[in-house]
Amino acid sequence: MKEIVIPLLTWFNQNKRDLPWRGDVSPYEIYISEIMLQQTKVEAVKPYYHRFLNKASNFFMLANLEDSELYKLWEGLGYYSRAKNLKKCAQEIVNKYNGEFPKDYKDAINLPGIGMYTAGAILSRAYNEKIAAVDGNVLRVFSRLYLDDKDILKDTTKKYYKEKIEKIIPDTPGMFNEALMDLGATVCMPKIALCDICPLSSFCKAKRENLVLDYPKKKEKMEKQYLEYSMIFITDGNKYILLPKEDGVLKGLQAPILINSFLMDYEIIDEIKNKYNIDIYNVEFIKEGKHIFSHQLWNIKAYLCYSKDLLNYNSYTKDEILNTIGLPTAYKKFLPF
Repeated sequence: MKEIVIPLLTWFNQNKRDLPWRGDVSPYEIYISEIMLQQTKVEAVKPYYHRFLNKASNFFMLANLEDSELYKLWEGLGYYSRAKNLKKCAQEIVNKYNGEFPKDYKDAINLPGIGMYTAGAILSRAYNEKIAAVDGNVLRVFSRLYLDDKDILKDTTKKYYKEKIEKIIPDTPGMFNEALMDLGATVCMPKIALCDICPLSSFCKAKRENLVLDYPKKKEKMEKQYLEYSMIFITDGNKYILLPKEDGVLKGLQAPILINSFLMDYEIIDEIKNKYNIDIYNVEFIKEGKHIFSHQLWNIKAYLCYSKDLLNYNSYTKDEILNTIGLPTAYKKFLPF
């Protein structure tokens, strides 16, 4: 395994990506980038990263950020549990570590939202700790290098390669981890493998056996859950009701009223009266569409419902919804304005 170190680092020095969270950056900046990059592509993260740092440039500022402001900064990135954990983690770092990301791996991995990969990525880059950062890119590279049939979705496989990599990790652990990630992201890709320019091709068993795209091995993906929603925006002509979603995906985030079935106009009027005691005098169909999550597919029919009295429910103007409230894309794309 040691034979890959020098060719990999040589390749990286000549081909590394120019990313805003590389170079002379703080542990906090590395932390923000790593959380944003979970389940999200690099190009999509870049504008969010700069905007976020302009608003909250350290753990103290993040810990004190209002939830509404946090969700607005996160709006469009998806996976809102990351944003929730971002603030929880910052608060713990402020309270327990005086606003400095901990240097000890055991302390780091016990922080909210920090897993094995994220802890390794931050500690290796920020503090030069010899800890591997094993993500999907890294697992794909090694499964092909060694024609390894282990299921890369299993924690046991991730731990296995973490231990293996840490035995060969050089005195520049951050650079080494980044090199492996860049190789997986730009050369040894899931559906395309650019073996002719890969610095490790001479060591690769999958290339030798012409089986590169057969690896890595992983169990079949969970079938998406199919859900039907009537999405109800209730307005008095000025403000619109938004309430925290009570359960499931996007729990706790502001949302229009969701009814777990497709309804006729008169059924919507009855449902809103029975559940919320709001009298609806007119129902307008907005549009029908879909929103896809990692394990769910929402089929949505959106409606605009008019009421003379919104009672005491949380309600917001169009300007507040567009510019202040962090509304998830699943709802935002069905807005009636």
